[in-house]
Amino acid sequence: MSTAPAVKARTITLKSSDEEIFVIQETVAMQSKTLEQMITAEQKETDNIVIPLTDITGNILARVIDFLNKHAEVETSDEDKEIWDVQFVNFEGTDVLRDVAAAADDLDILLTGQRVFNWIKVKHQR
Repeated sequence: MSTAPAVKARTITLKSSDEEIFVIQETVAMQSKTLEQMITAEQKETDNIVIPLTDITGNILARVIDFLNKHAEVETSDEDKEIWDVQFVNFEGTDVLRDVAAAADDLDILLTGQRVFNWIKVKHQR
């Protein structure tokens, strides 16, 4: 009995503005519309694509990747993801929340959560 060879998942390397390197699975990256377009534009059959993200620091990119990884987990229920989302945006300072929201906007990722919505609403009213 022969088994089919395992298909190697392609990885994407993200490089932050402060030169931090993050290697993620392509399926995780494809949750971002912006990254999806960049990956598609590369049209390389290589195992690794490097994407520089010059407007996002490593600290913020790490948080965004945490979000993408959690939402890529197929075994996590939607209800558990919603609970996790609420905890995810519960930062101690608004600077981090602002930067994560801006990075999510740049990468075209829908950040859920009432706290992000309320923060954006207050900023637009000022």
